[in-house]
Amino acid sequence: MSFIGIICESKNENYIKQILSKNFKQETVIVFNNENIENMKNITFETIVITSKDSKILYKRQIVEHILLKAKYLIVNEDEEINLNIDKNQKLNVITYGFSSKSMITASSVKEESVMLCIQSDIKDIKENIIEPQEINIQKLSKKTTTYILMGLATLLLMYGINSPKL
Repeated sequence: MSFIGIICESKNENYIKQILSKNFKQETVIVFNNENIENMKNITFETIVITSKDSKILYKRQIVEHILLKAKYLIVNEDEEINLNIDKNQKLNVITYGFSSKSMITASSVKEESVMLCIQSDIKDIKENIIEPQEINIQKLSKKTTTYILMGLATLLLMYGINSPKL
């Protein structure tokens, strides 16, 4: 069993919990908030997902950086300027997503009912399998969420071997 930590805006928390509870059976997903972040310092998370710099949790930067020291993967929205001190020698695998051409995962097409994700470069998933460059169509189940949240969740699910997520 592995732990996955999610840092997001509170307005997206319920949607994220709902989607991830449907898709993860073995993993424990914890959404960080201002009340529980102090309690997370001693947990080793396999993966951390940061969807927005606007999350109040990022004001507690030292705690987040401490948690990242023990994590194996960081999935982060590259379009947001999230200023975290990540040691280059740290064995943290950073996977970026966003609309920037520098992102590892981008959206090549955004429609009302779906998003076409484009994997720009080889990415190793949690089982060390290579996810090769390709396009993946993600079906939107809710119009209440943003493309960024969809991209972050789809990236997380791909990292855990779920290739056709419906979000």
